[in-house]
Amino acid sequence: MDQWVAPVALYPDALLSQILMAATYPTNLVQAAQWSQDHPTLQGDAAIQAVAGQPWDASVKSLVAFPQLMSLLGQNPPWIQSLGDAFLAQPDDVMASVQRLRALAQQTGALTSSPQQKVTTLTKTAPPAPAEQTTAAPPSSTIIEIEPATPDVVYVPAYNPATVYGAWPNAAYPPVYLPPTPGEQFSSSVVKGLGYSLGVATTYALFSAIDWDDDDHHHHDDDYHHHDHHDGGYSHNGDNININVNNFNKITGENRPGNTIPWRHNPAYRYADNRVAAQYHSPASATGLSATQAPASRASQRQAAAARFQQSTGHRAAPNASHQPGRQPLQARAQRSNYRGYDTSKPAVQRQANRTHNARERQAHQAPRNAAYHVTRASALSGNDSRSATWQAQQQRGLQSRQRAAPPHSDTPLKAQHPVRHHAERHH
Repeated sequence: MDQWVAPVALYPDALLSQILMAATYPTNLVQAAQWSQDHPTLQGDAAIQAVAGQPWDASVKSLVAFPQLMSLLGQNPPWIQSLGDAFLAQPDDVMASVQRLRALAQQTGALTSSPQQKVTTLTKTAPPAPAEQTTAAPPSSTIIEIEPATPDVVYVPAYNPATVYGAWPNAAYPPVYLPPTPGEQFSSSVVKGLGYSLGVATTYALFSAIDWDDDDHHHHDDDYHHHDHHDGGYSHNGDNININVNNFNKITGENRPGNTIPWRHNPAYRYADNRVAAQYHSPASATGLSATQAPASRASQRQAAAARFQQSTGHRAAPNASHQPGRQPLQARAQRSNYRGYDTSKPAVQRQANRTHNARERQAHQAPRNAAYHVTRASALSGNDSRSATWQAQQQRGLQSRQRAAPPHSDTPLKAQHPVRHHAERHH
């Protein structure tokens, strides 16, 4: 698990949560990364507005505000797929991995407060064990939170996991590394290999927060919340990602009521067609499927994601996961209906249909002109047409005309008279 989480564990909590949400829609995310590459000058709120019409989840749309981030996420689609499957199947384990890796980065001195982000360490005291319980209460745990130093300016961290986390505990399965893309501006890594992108100003791109305490127990529709995992004293971490409704509405154009709602995965953006999505989703609401629409069975989603995760990793993280060239179906899915993978003003299929239609129109208009040309040409040259049925008759009439034009008393053809006359003239 740490192998997949390592590239994003040191991101600000809000940005991290939206990356995890977006990773559950890997095809959308690949398309968004391509869109960002094609529109390098757009960032912040303007970029989000530009993708308002794209058929993507709100979490994916929010990330185009940060082009440097999209350049990183677009490098490794198989990793995105694995991270999303892991978060769907084992969200508490993913968040436990985040805290574990942040603690390692603190120990190496890489993770500290800076002008770009604020790091806060909290101690969560476990509740006392009931009097009738004979076992000891779970130990207290440390929660490390990261947030932007300035709420409306976001910096994307850039780092090498092999450096910031120190000696990697399992060398056989190294962490995924997303190196800065050539041409993208990141500051020099001045502290233990940790640098930052240029700051991006935004008013509503960050619309979520992680409830590390997860003390909100109103999710009665989800039995997953009602058993204890004993994960270091804080169970179900990150399974309760809260959505800022106001910012969410600005991204989606919806008008949802309330201030905060819990996030729920929306399979409508993940699966290839409605039939497959219906297996994991309840009937759509009047306003349509949205990023927070509760699925019919979260357990079925987790089972499906777990199966994909196990299939792709062999029940554990695969060696050297950052380089797996054989896994291209995701990229193909992202681009099968459009040459760029996302909706444009003229999709490739429409452009090809237009070309075919225009070619037929040109042929239809050209055909009468060609026919008229051939008729005119045949009329002008019909006298010399050796294939004409009247050619021999025409030749005979021409010969008779020439004979009638000759002098009546001369028995010598014209062609024979000329040489004799010229010869006599030379003798005089």
